[in-house]
Amino acid sequence: MTGRHRVARRPRTAVWCGAVAATVVAVVLAVTAAVHRSTSGDESMAADQRTTHPAPAGSLASAVPGITTASVDPRTTSAGEPSTAGSRRKAVVTPQGMWWGVDSTEPISRATLRNVASWYRGARPQFWGRYLLGDYGVTAAELAFARSRHVSVYLIVADRNCSGCAGGDVCGNDRTTAQARSDAEKALHRAKALDLPTGVVLFKDIEEVSSCRGEPTAEYLLAWHRTLRETHVRTGFYGNAYKPYYEFPVAYCAAVDADRRFAREVVLDMNQPEPRLGAPQGTTGPRNAPRFAPRSPPCAPKARTVLWQYGESIDPANVTDVDQARADTHGMLAPDGGVT
Repeated sequence: MTGRHRVARRPRTAVWCGAVAATVVAVVLAVTAAVHRSTSGDESMAADQRTTHPAPAGSLASAVPGITTASVDPRTTSAGEPSTAGSRRKAVVTPQGMWWGVDSTEPISRATLRNVASWYRGARPQFWGRYLLGDYGVTAAELAFARSRHVSVYLIVADRNCSGCAGGDVCGNDRTTAQARSDAEKALHRAKALDLPTGVVLFKDIEEVSSCRGEPTAEYLLAWHRTLRETHVRTGFYGNAYKPYYEFPVAYCAAVDADRRFAREVVLDMNQPEPRLGAPQGTTGPRNAPRFAPRSPPCAPKARTVLWQYGESIDPANVTDVDQARADTHGMLAPDGGVT
């Protein structure tokens, strides 16, 4: 001994319990004071407006009478936004692993989703093709509905050339640089109005109209791409290359020869062949979809064809055509608000 009194030490558990007890008392006093301040200022509030819920068992509030937790919807985050937990769904794919989907002039709605399920053996589309402009143009509300149903959307810009429209073929609109720039700028204006995200692809529809000889031109395709490529939007073309001498593949290959950047950056959505053309109700769907085999322009770089319309509706009771897409396709509007 050195003359100092030996002080008995409390066990560490006793120190910890004492600290916790002190902390609990301090918290209870603080919470009680806060509750008192809150309720004293709200005496005019009707009792049935004060919505409280018992605190979870084991919480500090459950151990102190009179303290309750705030009303929280378990389906929302602390910020009040819908929870994304468990919202991701298994992709709807073909036996080959391609995404399965549809396209239409009709809007995406509960009714058209039911129509798809009824026609295609109960299927839910992984994606849906919709028009950006015109009488069939997609709306912001429709895109929000698609996101809520976990449906990706690819966007098509309609062609002003048309087969059998207004009593005859309409030609002469897919020729010049000025026409392409005008068409592209209208599409960009609509994309801005819809607040479309960076990287979205706009697929310019190029109709194969037999009487429209020499359309589209390579000049038109190049001008469309060059107008879009300096913006946040990417270029796609929707066309028919069933025969290599058709107007679209001829113009596309001329554009590839003229601009290698065009070849690298443009993606394709092809509509031929159509092995499920006019398929009767209940006979086709993702599980028996054919192997991904669209007919592309002979000069198209490998893997630039990302979409294929492999069946077309010829029955008014069926409101959609049927498609496949590569699972690595970029540029669709994704359910999370971005792009695929």
